[in-house]
Amino acid sequence: MKFICDDMLGKLARLLRALGFDTFYQKDIQDHQLLRKALEEERVVVTRDRKLVQVKTVPKYVLIWSDRPLAQLEELLQKLSVSLDRENVFSRCLECSTILKRVEKEKVKEKVYPYVYQTQENFWHCPTCDKIYWAGTHIQRMQEKLKKAGLL
Repeated sequence: MKFICDDMLGKLARLLRALGFDTFYQKDIQDHQLLRKALEEERVVVTRDRKLVQVKTVPKYVLIWSDRPLAQLEELLQKLSVSLDRENVFSRCLECSTILKRVEKEKVKEKVYPYVYQTQENFWHCPTCDKIYWAGTHIQRMQEKLKKAGLL
């Protein structure tokens, strides 16, 4: 399932990407652009904008009521009866949603801090935005939050 989040749901978009969902998000996107992209790419519109869902050309959508990102995530997954695929968790770039590629440690030496290079063995690269990822404490903190919320 592919999503497109309106500009009020940036934190939810990052959470969805972290969980492996193909999620488009662009700050300050105009409603007509969002709807066109949703139709062209067959994405579910995720929004808090009640006026947006009244537009006749709106494709499949989920109207979110909660204002906290974890609660928004839970609300979205429940409304769509979607379950998480643990294999896909942390498989996408948090910035652009591209699927990450495993990269040899030596290839990231000049792209990460020396401490990170010394303490980590596994690295992933986003071929679209060139960002480098590793399983640091930020991953553990996010997993703990998701477990606490009953989502993992």
